[in-house]
Amino acid sequence: MHTHTPPQTHTWAGILLVLATGLMHGVEGPAHYHEAASKGLLFFLNAAGALVAGGIARGATRWGWTLGLLLSAGAVTLSIVSHTIGLPGLAIDDAWFEPFGVASLLVEGLSVLVYASVMTRPKPRQHLLDAGGELRGSSPGGLHAMRHAAAQRPQAAPDA
Repeated sequence: MHTHTPPQTHTWAGILLVLATGLMHGVEGPAHYHEAASKGLLFFLNAAGALVAGGIARGATRWGWTLGLLLSAGAVTLSIVSHTIGLPGLAIDDAWFEPFGVASLLVEGLSVLVYASVMTRPKPRQHLLDAGGELRGSSPGGLHAMRHAAAQRPQAAPDA
């Protein structure tokens, strides 16, 4: 079974971005918890989820990447909701351009873009020969037939 593994650069970029998202939410969590326990709890859950997603993504599994996407996209969505219509039971947050919030949105947006880049990348083509030197994905009879047909093709006589 062939599994799709992202390039090392993408893997590390994804891990660092999701961990940065978690770090930002972990740092801001206590302040938001004092404002509203439910909002602070969301920040702490995001931080914990980022640690889990970063660890799973290290193994280049879809679960880690998908969890990272859910955390980042969820954080962006909840940020937009909190700034537009407000979270349930909380007032609308008017601080759109708070530096930490803008940085967090940039990191989360980049995380989503890296995810999209990794998951939409075409799978690498399989090699015709595997490590054992045996043909894969094609029958030897098919290759023999192609060689035979090429040998039977009439050759043009050279001009004398």
